Amino acid sequence: MSITLGQEKVDELVERFYEKLLKNSYYISMFEQRNVDIELLKSRQRTFIYRLVTEDSSQDQENHVSKVKERHSFQMAPERAEIWMSTMKETMDEMTLDDTIKENLVGKIEFLMTKLI
Repeated sequence: MSITLGQEKVDELVERFYEKLLKNSYYISMFEQRNVDIELLKSRQRTFIYRLVTEDSSQDQENHVSKVKERHSFQMAPERAEIWMSTMKETMDEMTLDDTIKENLVGKIEFLMTKLI
């Protein structure tokens, strides 16, 4: 049985996450240097996270890896990845989310994050 998270909660997660992440000087600077459109980034993140929580097959996982590598043509330093991941976990912990959903999503994100480090 697949455990999913509705689009409304995904949208809330992304909004809350970027509220926190955009207080970190490294990410503020990186986004400015790369001229990142934050609203576009959030939109893509909403879609991506929704797919992560609704798709379970290994083929989907390989597709996610390809998309992550395509969108992130750079490697991420382990300490920066840790900031990103801890911010995401903190955001999830502050929300009313089923523990199974959190564990599933964190596991998938951590797996994909290793592909960028």
